[in-house]
Amino acid sequence: MVTAGIAFGRIVSKIILAHLTESQFPSYTVQMVPLAVGAIVARLGLFTPATELLFLIVSFLFVTIAYLHWALVVIERFCEFLGINCLTIAPRKLREKAK
Repeated sequence: MVTAGIAFGRIVSKIILAHLTESQFPSYTVQMVPLAVGAIVARLGLFTPATELLFLIVSFLFVTIAYLHWALVVIERFCEFLGINCLTIAPRKLREKAK
């Protein structure tokens, strides 16, 4: 359930981002692949308890890493566009010079 939640969370995030930037809505994300493969393999009855557990662990790791990578890329692009550093506070001397 967590894997599907992360995958759908990314889809929702991409939809919101597309709406904010007035770009095309996403129809596909790479995080859908484990969901589709898992559904097909389960439907064909090819899972054993051990292979299902392994598949769930690998799917969770893949989806989580893909989501974190995408989030970091989006944050980096926003910061670059705005000309700011993410989660940093300038030293007092630099803030006074900027005024």
